Amino acid sequence: MAGVPAARAGRTIRIVTGFPAGAGADGVARVVSERLRQILNANVLVDSMPGAAARIAIEHVRTAPADGSVLLLVPDATMFLYALVYKTLKYDPVSDFTPLARLVSLSLAMFVGPMVPARVGTVAQYIDWAKSDPSRWIYGTSAPGATPHFAGAMFARAAGLALAAVHYQGGAPGIQDLAGGHLPVFFGSVADGIGLLPGGKIRALATTGSRRVAALGNTPTFAELGYRDLVIEDGLGIHAPSKLPVAVGAELSAALLQSLQSPEVNQMLRQRGFDVAPEGPREFAQRLQRERARWGPIVRASGFVAIE
Repeated sequence: MAGVPAARAGRTIRIVTGFPAGAGADGVARVVSERLRQILNANVLVDSMPGAAARIAIEHVRTAPADGSVLLLVPDATMFLYALVYKTLKYDPVSDFTPLARLVSLSLAMFVGPMVPARVGTVAQYIDWAKSDPSRWIYGTSAPGATPHFAGAMFARAAGLALAAVHYQGGAPGIQDLAGGHLPVFFGSVADGIGLLPGGKIRALATTGSRRVAALGNTPTFAELGYRDLVIEDGLGIHAPSKLPVAVGAELSAALLQSLQSPEVNQMLRQRGFDVAPEGPREFAQRLQRERARWGPIVRASGFVAIE
């Protein structure tokens, strides 16, 4: 393919994700990897390494060769939030990684399942339903200390509900429990639950973005409902180990951004509940820096006790 250095054509690139196959991050990695194969004339593999709220994958890539052969796809929050919520973190999100490109943005959603009666169709109706029985005061999240965890806690505080969090290893198992009637509410990315919405097994009552999610139709944002502080937008981006050669980083960043220009890629990502939101290395790094500054006060105000 034109523009691909001959010496590098045919090489193998692994994109490591921190969540199970079938999860939202895994889906983005697979959609983008297909296009990267064509752009770079390379073997691009997706390697799922779930566990420890994506920290296993992050720690693995931190020690990988800094030659562009191993990349990391994770939510932005793992690079700005985890340093605030874990007492011991085996990676430095700033010095151990090179941000290459932000791919998509994503809103979180408040999903309810069959445990919540069908007549409960709004956030206000859910609050009334929950307040009538404290045994209903639980919510699921994809991981402790992640943005869905704090979204649920912020909502609970604003709604006057002492909701207890139930944490899962990723969004998929939590959504499965929600759809199975084992959990009344789940806070997770829109992508976590979008596949079950058409069949009515679960319902989305509100989202945390600054604007509505097109794939969810008329589902309102929390801000529209008066929860002005509950505006949380995460994203998914690609990182490489630190000390990546500048030329290699530039090539990979350009290829990643080019992959998002494909109408087919855009359509597939939107269908999964993501908004394509390309950012290059500098813009992406600046975003992460702003988010680190923003989330410090939020975590402290929540009373959250750091995880070991």
